[in-house]
Amino acid sequence: MKFNYLLFILLYILITSNTILSQKLLNGNIWHITDTHFDFSYQPGGDPDDMCRIYKSSHHKGEDHDKDTQSASPVGNYRCDTSYQLLISAFEEMAKIEPNPDFIIWTGDDVPHLDNSELNQSLIIQSIVNMTDLIQYYFPGVRVFPSIGNHDSYPQHQIAVGPNWLLNQVAEIWSPFLSNDSLETVKVGGYYSELFEPGLRIVSLNTVFYYTQNKQCTNQSDPAGQLAWLNETLSMARQNQEKVLVIAHVAPGYCVKYSVFNFHFQFNDIYLETFGNYSDIIIAHIYGHEHTDNYRLYYSQPSSVVIQPEWDEIDQFLAMTKQQMPSGVMFMSPSLTPYMDPYVPALPNNPSLRMFQYNTTSYQLLDYLQFWSNLTDNIMTNQINWMLEYKAKDFYHVEALDPISMYEAYLLIENTEEMLDIYHYYNSVSYPTKGCDEICRKIQLCSMRHPYSKGFEGCLVVL
Repeated sequence: MKFNYLLFILLYILITSNTILSQKLLNGNIWHITDTHFDFSYQPGGDPDDMCRIYKSSHHKGEDHDKDTQSASPVGNYRCDTSYQLLISAFEEMAKIEPNPDFIIWTGDDVPHLDNSELNQSLIIQSIVNMTDLIQYYFPGVRVFPSIGNHDSYPQHQIAVGPNWLLNQVAEIWSPFLSNDSLETVKVGGYYSELFEPGLRIVSLNTVFYYTQNKQCTNQSDPAGQLAWLNETLSMARQNQEKVLVIAHVAPGYCVKYSVFNFHFQFNDIYLETFGNYSDIIIAHIYGHEHTDNYRLYYSQPSSVVIQPEWDEIDQFLAMTKQQMPSGVMFMSPSLTPYMDPYVPALPNNPSLRMFQYNTTSYQLLDYLQFWSNLTDNIMTNQINWMLEYKAKDFYHVEALDPISMYEAYLLIENTEEMLDIYHYYNSVSYPTKGCDEICRKIQLCSMRHPYSKGFEGCLVVL
């Protein structure tokens, strides 16, 4: 009897161990690198009023910066871009946590926030080369899927349809990562599609074309034919029974941090609607740009509702969302740079790293691990420490990161004040906030629920 009991215990342990092992084997990891904005001229002891690039008049090179608490620390400053020490610390931490990810998503903005008078074409290209070399050094042999950012251009934000000097050189820099076919579309429009493995396709888009500060494409309906190409690519992916992960720098919808729509109105809705017919194959979208932590839902056919001329924004919003469940989800990862724009009434953020986890069979996103570093503490100790801020599954109370699960998370945030406050707190990577008042609540929820330009104002009134 005792032998049978021990045998039962051994069998239980064996079955449990095999189950855990099989689950781990089915889970893959993806690092998302975005908005590093490494400033090659960052000076420890520099003046935060001058982006930490020029020494304060009261501080001289070679002096101990700790004696001048107003000067820039080697570990970083909230009013400046990423220091060398912070950049290297971030890559060392990523390589420590997961040195062999399945692949890396790199959504651009490598260049520091500088005026055009302080930049030129050579500095732009060198910034992209620097980041390419760094990724390859810390993650040798790992596949990388890049996207171009609005700061990866000169003048800033201005990317025209190619071929041109920028896209030609970007294609050359990205050549270790991409196929020849992809490099050709990069030269034309900065976009491409790559098969990671049979069953999973990465579609990288150049959404800087649609960005409100880019004035190069405002008179075009489909710059570089990207949307037509996208529709054809998604159609072929469906025929080939592939799942698709969409990546880009700038996301559509309303940016809470800067209180603006990211896209020109002429592009915002048509971009989203391109994905509407392919909800069965699109896993998710992953973006950067906003330096903030949030997500948005979108729907298959919001424009199929016939808008009556007498309807105001409220009627439009109610008509478009009344009977629709989301068909897609977009995740915006926060930045590595803690930079606070002095010209915009927005908070800075703490430095951020994010690793997605996915099922290697179904390719469904299962979770992400959000890491952070408390820059305030780092400056006091002159050391950089990285910590797990939260796990998406735990915070959102979901089993996976599919659109329906994230819609359920939205409802929880909408109806739970504490959840909304924490979501708002995580927006700036645990940088202290004043809380989220009623106006903040409406903007947060409408941004999550309604990325379409039609009816957004109605959402603010209804909620």
